Amino acid sequence: MARSLNLSQLTLRDKIREAARRAHDMNEHIEHAFVPKVHQLRKLTRPTEPEVTPVPDLTIRHHAAIVLDSEKYTVGLDDESTELFAAIVDEVDQILNKQSFR
Repeated sequence: MARSLNLSQLTLRDKIREAARRAHDMNEHIEHAFVPKVHQLRKLTRPTEPEVTPVPDLTIRHHAAIVLDSEKYTVGLDDESTELFAAIVDEVDQILNKQSFR
């Protein structure tokens, strides 16, 4: 899982950089890890040729477990990104509210 952050210790610039990094990590993970694993599982469970020998249940369970682990990682990245985005919104709101009272 991605590293945890103490958002209160980061500057706005650091929060934005970290959010961009997390968005990039999410994109890379989905494109190069999660989707290929799901496609592999789909190929195992829905063979295109009717005369293919059946895939053992153990193999399907193993591939399903791999997909579920990858999905947990995806959810973790999403949760961390959501926290960063909320922290960015809060800080920008604070900055804008300070400026509106001047």
